[in-house]
Amino acid sequence: MTMTLFPQPRSMALSDGVFVLPAKEEYGDLAAFFRAVKAGTPHISVVSAPLAEKEAYRLCVDERGIELCAATDEGLFRAVTSLQQLIRRTGGRLQHARIEDWPALPRRGYMLDISRGRMPRVDTIKTMIDFLAALKYNELQLYMEGDCFKYAAYPAETADFDCLTPEDIRELAAYCRDRFIDLVPNQNSFGHMYTWLKKPAFRRLGLFEGDEVPSTLNPLLPESFEFVCNLYASLLPHFSSEYVNIGLDEAYGLGKYQIEEYCRQKGKDVVFMEWLNKLSSHIRDHYGKKVMFWADMIYNYPQSYHMVPRDAIALEWGYELIQSQRMTAHCIAYRDAGVRYYVCPSTNTHGSFAGRMDVTTFNIRTCAELAVEYGAEGLLLTDWGDGGHPQSWVWSMSPIALSGQYAWNTGAPQDGETFKADFIRNAETFVDEFAFGGAHLSRLLYRMANYYLLEPERVHVCTMCAKELTLPLNTTRYAHLFDLKDSGDDFYFDNVTDYVRRVAADIERLSFDELFKREIRLTAQLIELGSEVCKVKLHPIESACGAGALADMIDRILPEFTDLWRRRNYEKGIERFSGCLLARRDELRALAAQRQG
Repeated sequence: MTMTLFPQPRSMALSDGVFVLPAKEEYGDLAAFFRAVKAGTPHISVVSAPLAEKEAYRLCVDERGIELCAATDEGLFRAVTSLQQLIRRTGGRLQHARIEDWPALPRRGYMLDISRGRMPRVDTIKTMIDFLAALKYNELQLYMEGDCFKYAAYPAETADFDCLTPEDIRELAAYCRDRFIDLVPNQNSFGHMYTWLKKPAFRRLGLFEGDEVPSTLNPLLPESFEFVCNLYASLLPHFSSEYVNIGLDEAYGLGKYQIEEYCRQKGKDVVFMEWLNKLSSHIRDHYGKKVMFWADMIYNYPQSYHMVPRDAIALEWGYELIQSQRMTAHCIAYRDAGVRYYVCPSTNTHGSFAGRMDVTTFNIRTCAELAVEYGAEGLLLTDWGDGGHPQSWVWSMSPIALSGQYAWNTGAPQDGETFKADFIRNAETFVDEFAFGGAHLSRLLYRMANYYLLEPERVHVCTMCAKELTLPLNTTRYAHLFDLKDSGDDFYFDNVTDYVRRVAADIERLSFDELFKREIRLTAQLIELGSEVCKVKLHPIESACGAGALADMIDRILPEFTDLWRRRNYEKGIERFSGCLLARRDELRALAAQRQG
C-alpha cells in the first residue's frame, strides 16, 4: 500500500526508508488510540509546539519512529487520525515522511435530518460519528422539528413511541467530545413546524386560513414564543455546545394570513428579524449560547443585515447548480456587512433515493471554494429527509467524504477542466476502505445515483421516479416543475429500469457487508418501482395489465423495507414512506381490478 492520506494534507514529503510499527489493538479505535498516544506509546512520541492553527499538526516518520507535533489536544487528535489511516493503509509499514497539515475552514460540519421519517438509534449515530471523526469533521447537528425527542415540556406527544431521550443526547455529546466533534442542537422554531401545528392543541399557534394545516408559527402570538421557549428548555440543557441552530428557514406563512397587514406595514424582513432577535436574546440570556439560522429568508433583503444579532451565524444554503452559482453574491454581502456565516451544500439524497452525484459534487466544491475565498467560518453539509426519508445512509457516505476533503483542504480553485476528479475518486476509495472492506463499490453507487440523467426531465432537488412514487396514481404534475404527461413515451423509463438493473447486477457480484448490500438492493428496487409507476401514470389504461405485478412488487418490497429500517432506526416515522407504498399498491390493485372487470 502507498502512503496516502484522505483528506489530502497540505504538505506530504516522502523519503527513502520504512519504519515498521508493531500491531496493537488500540490502533483500531480512534478515541482509544488517541488516549494511548497521549498517555505514552512506544515508538510514538508527542511534542508540544506553538503551531499557528489549533488543529494544525506535524507528523514525522523516520528510522527512530513516529513524532507527532501539535499545539493543542485537538491538533494532536487530527495527527492521530492521520496516523491511524496510514497504519490501516500500510499495515504498519510506514515510509519515512514529513506531513504538515491544518484545516481550510475552522468549522466542518454535517447535519442529519431525524424529524421527517428516519430516526437513527444511538448506536447508529455513533457509527456515523466515527465516520465523521475519521474525516476530521468537528461539528454534528441532528435536525429536529417534532416527534423525535422526549421534550419534558410536552411528554404526552412522545409517550407512545420510542425516540431520543435527554440521556441519549448527553451520551452522544460525550461520544462526540471524545472525538473532538461539537454536537450542536438544531431545533426549528418558525417555519417547518407542521408536525406540531397539525396537532389540534397547537394549530392555533400557526399562520393559516380555513381548514389549511399551518407550517409556520405566528410570531405575533405570545403563546408561540412560549411554546418555542418550552422546546428549548427541554432540549438545550443537555448540550454542551456554545451554539444552537434555531432554523427559521422556509417560513412560507410570513407576510400572509393573520399577519399580512402587520408585515405590509413593517416589512417581511423586519418581522423576520424581530423574531430572530427575540429568540437569540432569550437563548443568550438563559443558556449562554449563540444562534445559527438559515439565511434564505433574508438574503434578498441585504438592507436588513445590520439587524442580525451579534455573534449569530447565518447559514447560506443552496443545493442546485443555479443556487450554488448565486451564492457568490450572498457570500460577498455577508462578508461586507460583517455577518458571520457558513456555506451549506447538500448530500442531495433527499427526493431521489440515491442522490444526484454530479449535482452534489458541483455543489460541495462550489460552496467550499466560496467559503475559503470570502471568509466563511464553516461548511455544513446537510442531509435531509423529505418524503419520509426512504433513502438509507449508505448513499450519503461518499458526499460526506468528499465534503470532508473540501472543508479540510479545498485545494486549488477549479480550473474549468478537471472537476477535481482526484478528490471524487479519493473520497470513493476512502469509503470503500472504511465501510466496504476494500470492495470497489462507491464508483458503482455513483453510477446508480445518476439514473435520473436518463429521465425525460431534470427536476429541482428530486428525481421523477422518486417524486412520482409519493404522489397518487392519478397525479402526474409536481408543483410547477414538471408534468409526466409532457414526458413522451416509455422509452425514457425503460432506460432507467434497464440501467439500474445493470448497475445492481455489477454490485451483486462484489463481496461486502450484507446489510449494506441489502440496503443498496432495496434502493435499486425502489427506483425500478418508481420508474414503472411513471409508465403507468403516463397511460393507465394500457398499463392496467401490468398493474397487478407492480402491486405484488410492493408487497415484496415492504417487508424488506421494514426489516432494514428497524435494524438501524426507531420504528416511529416508518409510516411516512411505507404509507406511500401502501397507497400506490392499493391504487394499482384497483387499476388491475378495473381491467378484469
